[in-house]
Amino acid sequence: MRQIRIGKIKITPSGPLCFVADIAANHDGDLNRAFKLIELAKASGAHAAKFQNFQADKIVSKHGFESLSRKISHQASWKKSVYETYKDASIPLDWTKKLKNKCDEVGLEYFTSPYDFETVNMVDPFVSVYKIGSGDITWPAIIEHMTKKKKPIMI
Repeated sequence: MRQIRIGKIKITPSGPLCFVADIAANHDGDLNRAFKLIELAKASGAHAAKFQNFQADKIVSKHGFESLSRKISHQASWKKSVYETYKDASIPLDWTKKLKNKCDEVGLEYFTSPYDFETVNMVDPFVSVYKIGSGDITWPAIIEHMTKKKKPIMI
C-alpha cells in the first residue's frame, strides 16, 4: 500500500484523515498572528499547518501591474497595489524556524509552499514535505528542484 509521510503523520488510502490547516499568508504580516493561527489550528484538531513562502519581487511584476493602469483586472478595486499586497503577505525568511518551533511546541507538523528556488533551499531543513503552490503547477523547473530534495511533494 502506498503512503506519504508528513513528519510523523503517515497518510495511506485506508488510514485516518489528515487535517492540514492551510494558514497560507493569512497572518497579515504579523508573526504573533501567525502563532495564534497555529494555536487555533491545533485547537481545531489539525495535524499540520501549511504556510506559503513567496517574495513579492520574485512573483509579481510591479512594473507590469502598474503599466495596466489598474483598469483591466479585478485588482483595480484594491486599496493597495498587487505588489504591495503580496509584499505585505510575504513571510520573512527568518520566520521559518520560529514557525516550525511553534508548530513543534503545539504538536503540529509544519510545511510550506515555497515559490522560488532560494526559498526551497532555505526552508528545506524545516520541512518534511513540500506543497506545490497552484501558481507553480505549470513550472517544471521548481518541481524538479523540489524533487532533488528527496522529500514528498503534494500537488
